[in-house]
Amino acid sequence: MIRKYEIMYIIDKDVDDVKKVEQKFNEILTANSGKILESENWGLKDFAYEIDKKKKGHYCVLIVETDSTNISEFERVSHIDKNIVRSLIINTENEKNYIQSTMYAKTDMSKYREERKPNRPYEKRFRKDDNTSERKEPKEEVKATPSEVKEVKD
Repeated sequence: MIRKYEIMYIIDKDVDDVKKVEQKFNEILTANSGKILESENWGLKDFAYEIDKKKKGHYCVLIVETDSTNISEFERVSHIDKNIVRSLIINTENEKNYIQSTMYAKTDMSKYREERKPNRPYEKRFRKDDNTSERKEPKEEVKATPSEVKEVKD
């Protein structure tokens, strides 16, 4: 069954030929009578946060009419290919008030900031003082007098 999808994928900034990578992934989506309705390359953009110690990538947005086999193949290949940093696929039929446009992509994550967990203060779960002080009591040294030492030797 043919459905409409919005796809965004990020190509690694160190790739020599970005067009060749785009063409490879477009061919996967257009196989089996799939159609690319709109496509746009947003160019080199900064990430909201570092991904694999990289800060930039080439963003590509597509609106595609294709079947689920092409989408699953696209996901499989994009996870294997090292040139693709991230990909996001949305079935637009399930989105409310969806506007078909590559400029107002639902997949655009650049307007959202990464949610970070607040830093928790470091605290030890168990302190040595709690349990060990009761268990170990310091041993008292017994000092023997010289007369007691002589009795033991005999």
